[in-house]
Amino acid sequence: MNVGKPDISIIIVSYNVKEYLRHCIDSILIQEGVNVEIIIVDNNSTDGVRELIASKYPSVKLIVNSDNVGFSAANNQGIKEASAEIILLLNPDTELPEKGTLQYAKNYMKVNPQTGVLAPELLNTDSSFQLSFWNFHGIKELMLELFYMHRIKRIKQPFSSIPVEAASGAALIFRKSLVDEMGGLDETMFWTEDIDFCYRVNKTGKKVIWDPGIKIIHHGGKSSVGNELVTIPNQVLSKIKFSRKHDNKFRFYIINILSLLFICTRLFVFTLLSFINERNHAKRKAYQAALLGYFRFNFQGSSSIIK
Repeated sequence: MNVGKPDISIIIVSYNVKEYLRHCIDSILIQEGVNVEIIIVDNNSTDGVRELIASKYPSVKLIVNSDNVGFSAANNQGIKEASAEIILLLNPDTELPEKGTLQYAKNYMKVNPQTGVLAPELLNTDSSFQLSFWNFHGIKELMLELFYMHRIKRIKQPFSSIPVEAASGAALIFRKSLVDEMGGLDETMFWTEDIDFCYRVNKTGKKVIWDPGIKIIHHGGKSSVGNELVTIPNQVLSKIKFSRKHDNKFRFYIINILSLLFICTRLFVFTLLSFINERNHAKRKAYQAALLGYFRFNFQGSSSIIK
């Protein structure tokens, strides 16, 4: 990293992914043609990440939380501390395979003022295409998911930049002034906060652009492995929260009912399968937690994320 005001501030939220984080930081430090500020927000990890940063990466700014405050809240902490106008939200289980990645992003944002969010092409560990953009949640999508039909939908890989409705929060590039205008990530959402953020960007009249000119390897969901009791309930409930926030009353009612059916059918399936292996047992418990969270949301007004 060069000395002086940074061109890009990179915010990385860490939770017990030390080895992935190390590779991620190393891939940032070899970037060329750009001055970078790295801000790590650690959500009370127990894997020695703080010692790693202090000993090997003294130039990295580290924010340590005494509790796991969640992905959105931690990112918002990092954004507030950022010195650069261009922000990159980056998952710790990512790597930048090319040395000119950030220079491309910097130049793109400078000459495209109508781009609110620039989303890179994400690649799997084997460098194959990873789907990282999608449409906003709706009744059709929930119906497909309810009957296990969402997996048959195939989206072809684009080979040039395209506007999209929403893009993966594993890597999002935007201006800090955009957050000043519309606010940061919604801290009541977890696993849908990126879709909500992109939705609000579109409402400002700016575009969300997916661009294969930037390629980032995303190893995928390493913080969530073995943590179904947190990830599954929040995935389901965040869709309901998104609908209540942005849809009319009729659409919210339909999505709310479909979400309840989704929880109940999955709970039934994984109760039957829970005797086969421990993973199915964990999913059964996760959907039990989702059902409890559903009733708290609808009858107690609780919008807190499940931790």
